[in-house]
Amino acid sequence: MAVPAEAQARFDARYTLSMSGIAIGKLTWRTQLGPSDYTISANGGVSGFLSLLVKGEGNVTVNGQMKDGRPQPSSFASAVVREDEKVNVQITFDGPRVRDLKVDEPPLENDRVPIADAHKVGVTDPLSAFLIPGSDDPMAREGCERTLSMFDGRRRYDLTLSFKRTDMIKNDRGKQNMVLVCAIKFTPMSGHRASSQLIKFLSEGRDIEVWLVPVPGTRILAPVRLAIASFLGNMVLQASQFETTALAASGK
Repeated sequence: MAVPAEAQARFDARYTLSMSGIAIGKLTWRTQLGPSDYTISANGGVSGFLSLLVKGEGNVTVNGQMKDGRPQPSSFASAVVREDEKVNVQITFDGPRVRDLKVDEPPLENDRVPIADAHKVGVTDPLSAFLIPGSDDPMAREGCERTLSMFDGRRRYDLTLSFKRTDMIKNDRGKQNMVLVCAIKFTPMSGHRASSQLIKFLSEGRDIEVWLVPVPGTRILAPVRLAIASFLGNMVLQASQFETTALAASGK
């Protein structure tokens, strides 16, 4: 369903990443949705003795167009620092296809699964993927029924979403927001290390779910919570602050 031509909106969120209730990282996400294009910026970091699965800091920027109500990236850039390693990625998209790719990173490990050319087609970036196109009913279960084919320049993986329930979440101003809760199945495709404990952990049928909130003035749903269950305790990325804003129409 197409986004109304006059729709313009913003989604701003500050997330806290926690393991077993102990904060180990923070992330800031800002999205501007225009009538024909959009931008996303995100930055954050993970530290502390509990950051065993993921650690480091970085920033990501995305520019793209709205095509039939769906975000389609045109460019993706990320810069990540993990301990002494720096990784810079630049992707140019031509529709759902990777047109140009530049990756500046340390030498790859021998057990990396090669990325086939076919895995660079029919993909989107990890941030645009979580701007979910919905319908007139933002809580309709169809919002969850989809597969997100993601490519971040170094890894290609699928997240298969399915409807779980609807719920409520309160923002930092005390406002109650209805959310659509989707279960997630993680499937690695290529680019990952065959020996990666993180990939093995995520692929073992974990109880993973994402909470999505409607962005006013659009039919887009945006993430406010991502939870992964484990025997060590739940890993949760939750928006400690978030705001969805419908902006004034441009009048054009």
